[in-house]
Order: sequence, then C-alpha cells, then structure tokens
Amino acid sequence: MQAKVSFRLGAVIGTIIFVTVLVSYLSLGGQLTELLREASRRELHRDLLLNRQILEEKPAGWLEADSADAWADRVGSALELRVTLIDLQGRVIGDSYIPAKKLAVLQNHRNRPEVEAALQTGYGEESRYSQTVKEQMLYIAVPVGRPKPRALLRFAKPLYDIGIFEKGIRKSIEQGLFFALFFSFVAGLLGAFFLARPLRNLAEIARKRLQDDLSGTIPVDRQDEIGMLARAFNTMSDEIKKMRRSEEWFRAVFSGIREAIIVTDAAGDIILVNPAASRIFRIEGAMFKSRPLRHLSDSRLEELFSRVHKSHLALIKEEMAFETAKGRRIMQISSMPVMQGERFDGTVFVLNDITKLRNLERVRRDFVSSVSHELRTPLTSIKGYTETLLEGAMHEPEHASAFLKIILQESEQLTALVNDVLDLSRIESGRIEYHFSAVDLRTVIAKSVDQLRLALEKKAVRLDVSIADDMPQLHADSGYLEIVVRNLLDNAIKYVDAEHGKIRISAFRSGDYVQLDVEDNGIGISKQDLGRIFERFYRVDKARSRELGGTGLGLAIVKHIVLAHKGHVEVRSRVSQGSVFSVLFPVASDSSVNRN
Repeated sequence: MQAKVSFRLGAVIGTIIFVTVLVSYLSLGGQLTELLREASRRELHRDLLLNRQILEEKPAGWLEADSADAWADRVGSALELRVTLIDLQGRVIGDSYIPAKKLAVLQNHRNRPEVEAALQTGYGEESRYSQTVKEQMLYIAVPVGRPKPRALLRFAKPLYDIGIFEKGIRKSIEQGLFFALFFSFVAGLLGAFFLARPLRNLAEIARKRLQDDLSGTIPVDRQDEIGMLARAFNTMSDEIKKMRRSEEWFRAVFSGIREAIIVTDAAGDIILVNPAASRIFRIEGAMFKSRPLRHLSDSRLEELFSRVHKSHLALIKEEMAFETAKGRRIMQISSMPVMQGERFDGTVFVLNDITKLRNLERVRRDFVSSVSHELRTPLTSIKGYTETLLEGAMHEPEHASAFLKIILQESEQLTALVNDVLDLSRIESGRIEYHFSAVDLRTVIAKSVDQLRLALEKKAVRLDVSIADDMPQLHADSGYLEIVVRNLLDNAIKYVDAEHGKIRISAFRSGDYVQLDVEDNGIGISKQDLGRIFERFYRVDKARSRELGGTGLGLAIVKHIVLAHKGHVEVRSRVSQGSVFSVLFPVASDSSVNRN
C-alpha cells in the first residue's frame, strides 16, 4: 500500500531539517574546536609574555637551580600550567611538573622545536605528545633576558582539557540532534498534514468525479497555486456537468425520434446509434460508442454508407428494401455531411421506415382496383342488357322479362356492394359510436334466421340451432352483433349445396367469453386461402362468389366488428367438407345486465 502524501511530505521535510542541522553540527563542531584551541593558545601566550616581563626585571641570581625551580612551581601552581625554565644550552633548570632532584636527568631540550624556534625568531610553538607527562600538550616558548637572552621560558598546557570541553559540547549537541530529529519529523508531519489538506480535498472530489458523483465543490479562498488548482478543478467540474446535461438532452432527443439515426466520423466508423436504429439493425452497445460499419446487418446498406462517406455528398430520400430485425422493411435514407469549416467531420444518416406507408399505398391501389372491378362487372351487364332492350328486345316479352330480371339482380348487387363499402369505410375509420349493453344472443340469432329464411328455404338448407341453457348475455352493440351473425349465416348459405346443405349454429360460454360457431358442410376453404379469408374483396372462388351475389367484404366487416368488441374470430375448414366460423364476445357484467 502506498504511503499517503502527507506522510511522505512529512518525511521529506523532516529529513531536510535533520540533514541541515547535522551539516551545521559538523561544520560548527570543527569551528568550535579551532576557536577553543585559539583561545587557549592566546591565553597561554598572554601569560607567558607577562611572566617573561616579570623575570626580566629580576636580578641575574634568580637563575640558580633552586630559585628557578621554586619560581616555576609557584607560577605553574597558580596558573595550572606546566612552566619550564631552560638555559641557553638546553638544560632544564626549573619545571613545575618535575621535582628539582630529577631535573638533572632530564633530556636536553635544545633540539625541541619550540625551543629552536624561540632562539631563532623569539617565539616558538609546538603541539605534541609529552613522554614526560604522557599527555598531548601545547608548548609555547620565548627567550628571557635583555638585551641578550639568558634563558628560555616555556609554558605548556594539556590539550586534554580542551578535548573534555569539546566532548561535552559535542555530547550536548548530539542530544540536541536527537531531539532535533524527533521534532523535525513531528514538525514535518504537522506541516505536511496542513499543507496536504487541500490536496486531500482535491483527491476526494476527483474520486467522486470518477464515480460519476458531481456533487460538492472545492473552497477557493486561497490565492496560491492550490487555490488556482481548486478553481480550475471546479471549472472543469462545471464543464463536465454541462456536458453531462447536454449528453442527457441529446440522448433523450435521439431516443424519442422514431427514425433510425446513425452518425459516422471522419474515418467512416459509426459513433452514434439511436435506439430505433439499434432495434432495426440489431446493433448492440451504448448509443455513443465507436464501432466499424460491418456492424450493420445488411451488406448493401454498408456499401451505401461507404459510398456516401467517400463522396462527402448529401443523400436525399433514397429508398432501399432489406431484411431487418422486424422482417423485410422499406427504408427511406437521407444523409448530411458534417463539415467543420473546410474539414469533413463525418456524416449523419436518417433512415425513415416507410414500409407501412408503402403498404397503405398498395392497399389503397388494390382497393380502388377491386372496387372499380366490382363496379364495372354489374354496370357492364346492366349497360349491355339495356342496349339490347333499346335495340328491340323490349318488344319481345319473353326476352324483355329475363333481361329486366338480370338488370334488377345486377342493381341489387351494386346496391349491396355500395352498402358494404360504406359500412366497411365507417368501421375502419373508427367514426362509429358503439352502444354496448347486455345482449341476448338467442334473440339476435332468431332475428337473423328470420331475415334469411327465404334464402334457407330456397336452397332447402337444414338449419340446426343449439344454444346452451346457461349461456349468459354478452357485452355488445346489438345492431352490429346482428350484422356479424347475419353475414356468417348468409356466407354459409351461399356456399352449401342446394337440397343437401346443412348449417349448425351453436352458442355456449367459454370462460369470460360467449362463443358462437356457424358450421356448414359447404365447399370448404383451402389452407392457402385461410390466411387471407378476412381481407377485403378476397374470394376463394371469385366467379362463384359473384354469381351468388357476394361482395367480398362480408368477412372483413365481421372481423372489424369483432375486434371493436375486444373479441376474437377464427375459421377452421377443409375443402369439400365445410367450414366452421367461430366468434367470441365478452360476457356482460352483472351491472350491465341489471341496467337492462
């Protein structure tokens, strides 16, 4: 685990302070030693000169051995020094550290460096280890006597005292260094803690930003570099918030657009796909994500995108059909290049799904064509027979009567066709106001059977009606429910054989619905026609249907009415064995039944 910045900064500051103190100690220790030596030397020299002046005022007899040694002992004891008197031949005649009786056996001092220097220059100084007193000593010697020197006076001081003093000073300094080290680190840590506090605030805010937390700001009351950094950080956070709001706004806008939008960059890669485009082309991933063009599910669309990208030209409403996640769709494609000044920066593609529009146009064309065809056939027949009558057939009673019957039959066909077209138009337009209530299906079936009784009797169709005793009332508009039952029964009558036709109407409860089945033993419907039997103007046998007076709109009307009642309709059929049309209407609620 990495140490925190405050600890590292505290260690650095403490180390700097400690090293500074240590270097100062080493430097000052050397200087202090030199100062102590210099002070001792000057003191020793001053005492030496003072005592030389005293000796030079004494009579010549004082250089006798006993007097000289006594004087050296007194002065050495008073000054706590080693005082030595040496004659010009180098013999020691007095020494404060040596008893008088041993002076005769001492070595000759004529060759001692300080003695030679004093005889030659008037002043000699030497620092060395003394074999006599077994210590490191500082020696200073000067000649005594005027005008000619009569002897040499030498003062010596042990350097041991200077060492003791120096060791004491160094020991105190070393103790101070330990405390200096301790307080240096404490001061460094405290200083680093307070210096690093704004950095910790910055780090905490940065951590929040990485976790998509844009709350909180950094105080900017400082005018130093940290204050500048805090202001820059707050400004950057504000810009991120603005960019985030802009991204959310763009995301909401692109998500709400029904058209598929795909944006490519200057390299031709996809950089934006809105949800509509993701669903159509099965492009997974985030809306704002770079991906290559090969992620498009259709190779022709990929080629089109590449061509438009290379040409840098706009594409205006180019239609293309291709397979998508929703099946085969017809898309109207437009594009616009994105230019930054003279620089090409990508292309925006908008793909509008016009499949429904094109299907509606096809349905409209088919409807107009079907209605025109259905109108033209009876009109042509009416026109032809009318012209025949006018050309003379009207004076032939046996032909005129037959022709007039045909004209009447075709007129009734036209009327039925026009009425069905009008009914279907009203139903599909949603302009019909249904009046729902509890309806007794028995009454509706009975009424429809009475309306078609002549057709049933004409073809000698055997009708069987079976209604369950506990069948509840259903929730429906009675008028449109009659249209459904009448169309299904009329359709069954048309396609059963005369004399052998059988129709069975049954009704019973099925869960929350009432199911009505109209079953016949007619010609039946092939499997390939079953899926289109409820389309407008679709007939299984067009010639026979027209001959029977069918308009091709009855079952389409049935389907729309049933769906408007939130019901279901289905058909089961086998060729030459008959068909069963089943419709389900919801059961009426108790409150609806009580209102009736």
